[in-house]
Order: sequence, then structure tokens, then C-alpha cells
Amino acid sequence: MFNIKRYEDLIKSLVNAGLKPTTNWNEKLSSNSLLIRHDVDFSIEYAHQLALFESQLKICSTFFFLLSSNLYNSMSAHNQKLIKEIADMEHKVSIHFDHTVYENLEYFKHEKNIFENIFGKKVDIVSIHRPRDFLNNNNVTLSGTPQTYQDIFFKKMKYISDSAGKDIFPNITKYLEQPRALGLHLLIHPIWWMGLGSNPTEIIDTWRNENLDFITSEIKNNCKVYKN
Repeated sequence: MFNIKRYEDLIKSLVNAGLKPTTNWNEKLSSNSLLIRHDVDFSIEYAHQLALFESQLKICSTFFFLLSSNLYNSMSAHNQKLIKEIADMEHKVSIHFDHTVYENLEYFKHEKNIFENIFGKKVDIVSIHRPRDFLNNNNVTLSGTPQTYQDIFFKKMKYISDSAGKDIFPNITKYLEQPRALGLHLLIHPIWWMGLGSNPTEIIDTWRNENLDFITSEIKNNCKVYKN
């Protein structure tokens, strides 16, 4: 269901239909606007691979990174380098904010300051991680910063997502076949398209094994008494 060739076909079908990719979430959006959004939940490596591939297709998208993830560290030297390289490809980089790890939304200000200082990029749009609480009040901003579930992006555009490994192609086909009144907000998680496996569980298992190899290598490099 997911592979890079199908992703290429997907992007080309959208562009050939007249949709125009943009990373400017603050511009006036039209029925031809295409916001490609990547929430990076598992792997910055996969995000970097996808960014390279999109750059070859001459399209730009927006990558959102967690600063409070248990699965990766955006502040490690290696991952900082990857995120900066993604930005250098003229993609937008910003924050995937997990509000569940804080007492209140005011902590977003701290993440925003860290991200802007480290990566030198203004945070003018934020994606909410686990957004269920936001969907009932989805026009709230985070300290004045727009977020991707506001009506202008979530209801006044067609929203299609591959969350939980969902097959997006039926909805894409239906969207393209109908007279187009709304632009498209497309949420793509890099792990489903860059990982290896025939279903979401296999893809995550492959990523987990790759991550274990990386962790083992890091342990050996930083702990000389480790002999395994």
C-alpha cells in the first residue's frame, strides 16, 4: 500500500490536476492550494529521505518535529544536521507540539524559542500531536501561532490523512474526480512511505530493528566497557 513509487505517482497526479504545493500557511489559500504536511512521529532519518525525494520532484512541503519525543531527539547533533539540511532544501520546518507532556499550552512558548534559536527558522505554523482535544475547539492558536487544525486548514480545505497507516488513495481518487471547490491539506507520515513492510506493523518493526542497530552503535561509541 505504501512505497516511494506510489508516493511519486500520488504527488504527480495532484500536480497534474492543477494543485500547487505551497509551504506558506499564511497566504490566501484557494481551490488550487496544496499543503503537504509531514508529522514526524518516528524517524528524522525517514523525514530526511522523503525531503530529498520531494526535492528531486521539485516540490516543497512542511515537516513538523517533536521536541519532547521518547523515540527521537531533535536536539542531537546528528538530528540537528538533518533538520537543517531539510530546511536548506527549501522545505519548511516547524514544531510538532505534544501538549500532553505539559501542564498547560503556555509551554509552547519555550519550545518555540528553542526551535527558533537552534534552527534559525521562524515558527509561524504548528502541528498538534494527538489533536483530539483540539478538534472541539480547533480555532485556538498557541500563543498566537496558528495551528494546522484551525478551520481554515481543516474545514475550509479538503483534509486527507494517512494516520495509523490508513489507505489514502480512495479519498484522493474521489477528491480528484469531483469538481474541486476546496484546496487540499494532505498529511503524510514519512514512516509509512520510507519504511519497509507490507503493513503498518511490519513497517514499524523494521524501523524498530534499524533503531536498535543505531542505539547499539551509539552505546559502543560512548561506553567502552560494553562488549556485546
